[in-house]
Amino acid sequence: MPTFSRLEPGLLRFALFGLALWFFGNLYEQIVLMPNWVVAPLDVLRAYNRYYTVVIQYHYYVPATQLAVVALLVLGYRTARGESLRAALLRAGWWGAAGVALTVPIVWFLNTDLFLGDLTLSEAQAHRLGWYWMGGNLLRLACVALALRYALRAYVEQRRSFTTPSSAA
Repeated sequence: MPTFSRLEPGLLRFALFGLALWFFGNLYEQIVLMPNWVVAPLDVLRAYNRYYTVVIQYHYYVPATQLAVVALLVLGYRTARGESLRAALLRAGWWGAAGVALTVPIVWFLNTDLFLGDLTLSEAQAHRLGWYWMGGNLLRLACVALALRYALRAYVEQRRSFTTPSSAA
């Protein structure tokens, strides 16, 4: 069985993939999907809703994004490759965890009314919840962007530690 240090590069690449998937997927929703939602008439909102009951966007994110955050935290607490790498991994992991924490109320209180089942809201209610969704998602995007930034910093640091000859040699 490979040692943990030999698994680190693959785990970090997986985490980078998960964070990039999450960030760019939510960025698309923020700048394309929801701006249309908050101005569309009720019949268009119902059409969106019917579409999303068939093409469930959660299948796009779950479980890769959550596992990416877990991988970053595990790497941060298990790595023995230096304090700057550890700090970058832990910052990435905790910013990712903040993004996951923000996802819970977004899904629980907003997505269930907007995208799951029949749309029973009025047009004004649906638009108002769409604006709330956009505000919450903007905060979540900031968390995921910071997680991605620190994960990329950790990747550069990790690559450096694997390619630079050790000073002890």
